[in-house]
Amino acid sequence: MRIQSVLLCCIAIVLLSSCQQEQGNYTSVYQEHAYIFGVWKAPSVKIAKGAIANVSVNIRSESLPDISQDKKTQEQIDTAERKDGVQPNPDLGSPFETLPIKTTASPETLLPEDGETKDWIRSRQPSMYNPQNIYRDRYVPIEIYPEMYHKYGFQRQAETEYQSRKFGSIPLILLEIFDMGTPENAYGIYSLNSYPLPQYEWVGCKAIISGKNLWFWKGKYFIQMEGYEIAPGIREGMVELAQVVAKKIQDPPQKIPMLEILPQYIDGSDRMFTSNWVLEHVDKSLPNVLPMMGDGSVGVLARTKYGLKNSRNSYIVFVLRYETNADAESAYLAYQDALTSENVTFEKVSQNGAILIDETIAEQ
Repeated sequence: MRIQSVLLCCIAIVLLSSCQQEQGNYTSVYQEHAYIFGVWKAPSVKIAKGAIANVSVNIRSESLPDISQDKKTQEQIDTAERKDGVQPNPDLGSPFETLPIKTTASPETLLPEDGETKDWIRSRQPSMYNPQNIYRDRYVPIEIYPEMYHKYGFQRQAETEYQSRKFGSIPLILLEIFDMGTPENAYGIYSLNSYPLPQYEWVGCKAIISGKNLWFWKGKYFIQMEGYEIAPGIREGMVELAQVVAKKIQDPPQKIPMLEILPQYIDGSDRMFTSNWVLEHVDKSLPNVLPMMGDGSVGVLARTKYGLKNSRNSYIVFVLRYETNADAESAYLAYQDALTSENVTFEKVSQNGAILIDETIAEQ
């Protein structure tokens, strides 16, 4: 009995020690080529350093397409460079290039017409918005929405409502199509509506369904729908309408290349942002001090789990890309100065020179 008590005590001490080791709040950041990248709210020094190293390898390996993305290690990258004389791609410092666009039609022409679905028809003529009047004529739940669309390069919007005889021939579905200018902008505004481990429908670049809403993006378009009531038939109608819109957009489903730089992350936690204003509205839990983004810079972030398999604990990995190496270096030095002001203790991580700060101490 005494032995069992001792064993239980030892296990408790180990578990307590393990939990204590995962209670940090570390920020680590580094600059390489035209990128600034790092972690926020990492629970331990080991996790922070590991994330930085993984992102660095992914950035450098953009010039090494012959090595599998899933199997690259820092040693493989270094070995390949020594053997083949391959250096990190100098084009990493060139301006950010957007994904190709195939469909350029006006949003109103992409709205499903009567007869294109089995049961749903328009209940009114389409309305259109431009950057000057979007959502100015009605209340929207989140006041930042018009400004958020502007930050993501909004060009034009068209919308209409749909009804079905099965549901009394009254408007029950609002369908909106936004021309966001580029696929990245369309994905960016779509990503703000996402959440960890969402429910998907395989429409466009994966449609998210949550409650009475459906969102997806394809090409340069962001599409959102609202069902005015919750019912299986209405949800099925939303999916059917989404399929019609997606078919009209000829662009193939695409992936955002910058997301490939991030380590494995929680599905649905990924975000793309275009300015500090957007970044500050993406996640209210971010540190007070953030890197300054300039014109032409773009960023992505996502959450990564740590601890037990089913744990909800996570930290944030981010990557910012600037127009030039010089812009990134200047922003990194300014961010470093801001992080280390007021005599905050920091560490230079030896293997790559990244800066590491315990935010728990810095915020005291």
